[in-house]
Order: sequence, then C-alpha cells, then structure tokens
Amino acid sequence: MKGVAGPVRRFFVAVFAVTAVFSAGSAVLAHDEIESSVPEHKAQFDDPISEVTINFGEPVDGVELALVGPDDGDVPGEVLTVSETKAKLVFEPLTVKGEYFVRYLAEEDGHLIRGAVTFVYGDRAGEGAGALTWILFGLGAVLILAIGAYFSLRNAQESAVDSEDSEPADVGV
Repeated sequence: MKGVAGPVRRFFVAVFAVTAVFSAGSAVLAHDEIESSVPEHKAQFDDPISEVTINFGEPVDGVELALVGPDDGDVPGEVLTVSETKAKLVFEPLTVKGEYFVRYLAEEDGHLIRGAVTFVYGDRAGEGAGALTWILFGLGAVLILAIGAYFSLRNAQESAVDSEDSEPADVGV
C-alpha cells in the first residue's frame, strides 16, 4: 500500500500549488478593476448614447479612453476629466447597432490600470452559455477526474498486491 501514498501526496501538492498560484494572481489582477461605468459592463440598450463614463474609484492620472465599434474600428471621441476618479468619453450618438468596447488606461499611484467595458446597442447577437451550462460542465469534468482517479488508485493497489503475491518461494537446496 506504500506505493499509493506517493501519487496521492503528489496530487494534493499539485492541487495546493495551483490554488496558491491562482490566489496570488487574483490579488494582483484586482488592481486592474474599475469601480463602475455608465453604461454598465455588458449592458444592452435600444436608445443611442453619446457618452461613456468610467469611475476608477481612486484618483487617477493620464486617463485614455477609446471606443471600438462593431466593425472593430475606433469611434472618434473626446476624453473629459469629470473628477479625479472619473473620466468621460464623449462622441457622436451611436448609429450602428452591435457590440462596442470602451478601452481604458490610467495611472493610479504609479500603477497602470487597463481593461475594457463592453455594451450592446440594439439586439444582442447570442447570449453565450448560461451559468447552468457552466455548472453542468464543471460537474462533468469533476466526475471524469474522479473516475480516472478511482481507476488509477485501484490499478496501483492491484499492482501492489500482485507484487506482494509474486515473492519468490523459498526452495530448499
């Protein structure tokens, strides 16, 4: 049974290492988030808009905003500083329906904050997978991994038993 402890220990060390990496990464990535935007991220609306406001939540400098349209082309606009934590991009009212991206870049305490906010003007062209789909996918993946682990451990146990059974017999000479 000693042969099974090694793979199990390695498995738990690997799970711990992956968890530690993702936990450390989330603390670093949290700095890139904004506090809010108008329109909100992933919003959908039918009336054309002519401005987007980003609230960084902390005082920022050197704010750059750019609006990218459904054709992947930049929509001309002017960046205005509303306050030390907010900036606004003003542009001609939207005429083309589709998905838009507002890219932002700013400096906060010597660190760059960058990202994008998306919104849809008009009808959304496909919703993508819902939460239930992802939950079922995750459960299926866990089930497949559990079955694989079961057969792997069973095979290791059978190998250990077989090696115990195959000890050479003592032959008197």
